[in-house]
Amino acid sequence: MTHPHEPAGEWWRDQVVALHRWGRLVLRGEDDSVHQMRVTVRRLRSVLATYRKFLDPERVESLRVELRWLADLLGEVRDTEVLRKRLRGWAAEHGPGPTGVDALRTALAERQAQGLARLLPELEGERYRALIAALAATDGLPWSDGAPGKKALRKRVRRTWRRLAAAVDAAELAEGAGERRRQLHEVRKKAKRTRYAAESLHELFGKDAERLAAAAKSIQSTLGDLNDAAVMIRTIETVPGPDDAIRELRAAEEAAAEDAEERFASVWKKANRSKVRGWLG
Repeated sequence: MTHPHEPAGEWWRDQVVALHRWGRLVLRGEDDSVHQMRVTVRRLRSVLATYRKFLDPERVESLRVELRWLADLLGEVRDTEVLRKRLRGWAAEHGPGPTGVDALRTALAERQAQGLARLLPELEGERYRALIAALAATDGLPWSDGAPGKKALRKRVRRTWRRLAAAVDAAELAEGAGERRRQLHEVRKKAKRTRYAAESLHELFGKDAERLAAAAKSIQSTLGDLNDAAVMIRTIETVPGPDDAIRELRAAEEAAAEDAEERFASVWKKANRSKVRGWLG
C-alpha cells in the first residue's frame, strides 16, 4: 500500500477514481463528460511524463501507451464537440440557414457521431477495463525505487516551468503570425504540464504549488481560446466554395484568435512573478 505521505499518492488515486467515474458518465451521455474524462487522462499522462526518471519504466510505458490510445479516442470526439459549440454560439446571433455554415454544422455533427461510435464500445470493452485496473493497481505513482524527496520533485517542477518560459521567449521572437501561433501552441502544452505537476504536489508544497498551478491554468485557458479559434479557422478553410456566411464566421474566429493573443501578454506578466515561481529556486 502507498504510504499516506507518499508524494502525489492521494492525487493519483483521485484521478483514477475520476477517470472511472467520467467513463461511466460518457456512456450515459452526460454533458461535459467527454471533456472531463479527457482532462483526467491528460493529467495522468502529464504527470507520468514529468516524473518519468523516478518511475518504474516497465509499468509506466504500458500505462503511457494505453492512456495515449484513450486520449486519441476522446480527443476526436471532444475537438468536434468544441467546434460545434462555437458554431452554435455564432449561429445564435446570425440565425440558421441554407448556407455554408449550415453545411459545416451537418459535417461536424456527423464527425462527432462517428467519433462516439468508436469511443463508446471501447469504454465497455476489455482494453479499457484493463487500463483502469492497471492504473488502480499502482495505488499511487509507480515509483521505481521509493518516492523521491521534496528537493528532487521541486526540481522536476522547476524544469517544467523553465521549459514554459523558454517557449514564451520563442513565441516572442517568432517571425510571422503563423509561426507565432505555432509557438504559442507549444506554450499552451507546456503550461498544462506545469499546471498538472504543481497540482500533483499540492500536499507537499501547499500554497506555493497552488499559486503556480493557478498561474499555469490562466495561461492554458487564454491560449486555449486561441487554439479553439485556430482549429475552427482551419476547419472553415476545408469548406468548399465558401459563401458570405462562411467568410463572416472566419472573420469572427480570426478576431477571437487575435483577442486571445493580445490578452496573453498580460496573463504571462502576471504569471511570471517571483511570488509565483520564486519557490522553485
